[in-house]
Amino acid sequence: MAQKSLRFRITAFLLSTAVFVSVPLSTLQAEDEDLNNQLSGVQQQMDSQNAKKADAEARIGTISQQLHQIENELAQATANLKNYQNQRSQVEQQILQNQKALEAAQKRLQGREGVFTKRVRDIYINGRLSYLDVFIGAKDFSDFANRLEMLKRIIDSDIALINAIKTERAEINQRKAALEDEKKQIVELEQKAKEAQATIVKKKQERQAVLDKAKTDKAAAEQELAALQQSSANIKAMLQARAAQRAAAAAAAAAAAAAAQQQASSGGGGGGGSDAGYVQGTGQLAWPVSGPITSPFGYRFHPIYGREIFHSGIDIGVDEGTPVHAADSGVVVEADWIDGYGNAVIIDHGNGMSTLYGHNSELAVSAGQTVSKGQVIAYAGSTGNSTGPHVHFEVRVNGDPVNPLNYL
Repeated sequence: MAQKSLRFRITAFLLSTAVFVSVPLSTLQAEDEDLNNQLSGVQQQMDSQNAKKADAEARIGTISQQLHQIENELAQATANLKNYQNQRSQVEQQILQNQKALEAAQKRLQGREGVFTKRVRDIYINGRLSYLDVFIGAKDFSDFANRLEMLKRIIDSDIALINAIKTERAEINQRKAALEDEKKQIVELEQKAKEAQATIVKKKQERQAVLDKAKTDKAAAEQELAALQQSSANIKAMLQARAAQRAAAAAAAAAAAAAAQQQASSGGGGGGGSDAGYVQGTGQLAWPVSGPITSPFGYRFHPIYGREIFHSGIDIGVDEGTPVHAADSGVVVEADWIDGYGNAVIIDHGNGMSTLYGHNSELAVSAGQTVSKGQVIAYAGSTGNSTGPHVHFEVRVNGDPVNPLNYL
């Protein structure tokens, strides 16, 4: 009953623990090369984005200077336009004043023409006025002289009146023509100033659009750079972790080889059912298989989940079908499929210690069976959450995972 209770307690704990897998030794170098290629590709992309960022910054600087110059040009064009508008307003005011003067002169002209017309009409009605008429009508020579002088003055006044009218008309019309011509010239200059202003405004808008595009390009490059830098950091962390794993695997392999050589020289062996693949450990437990540690105990970057997760055992890289040995004598409490671990064996060694052997291709024992240290209990494989053949080996004390290397 106690063994059955322990079996259920250990199995329940293992099922609640995250499952960790590793790649076999044969693919480690290929994966490292792939990661280095990825890192090189990321660096190339970073160089490209840095170049894009630098180009965008250069464009921003150049266009900003151009916009500053355009602002000055626009200010000058606006000032010119305002000046022409003021001149046109002044000329229009002069034209208005000249029009008023023309209207006043026209009224005076109409009055003078009225007098002149009346005199002509009177002469026409009364008949032809001649020197003979003046002579005959005179009372004496003195009267004749006075009448002749008066007639001369009237004629001179009429001529002067006509000339004054013509002169005044000519001056007013000349002034009017000059003002209209001046207005026309100012209007043309004003129109050109408007066109120049519109051209500068359009150029400013175009340059502003280019500036906005450059700023957008810079922001996009910076955003892409941030993502690439994060990717680069992640890949470097993975490579560092894998380097540490490979160093640990090399050390473990060297220790396993030394232990195997020691056992061979001493002629030692395991219990019933053991074979030449069994390696006696240097600690309390024996190595379940002989091979490099491809993933150590503790936190690591998970190759499937893509994040850092606690690894509750060690992974030992071996070939498919390699015999798996019991690390110590005990009772098999589980020999079945366990989610994540695939085909797995759990052995209770007593005193609160148990071991687990996961991802096997085939099991050689059953639950309730007593096994001896070094006995073949399974054959290595890649079942469950695994990317290649290996043995996931765990040691637990009172249900808590501990580093197996401290017991081997």
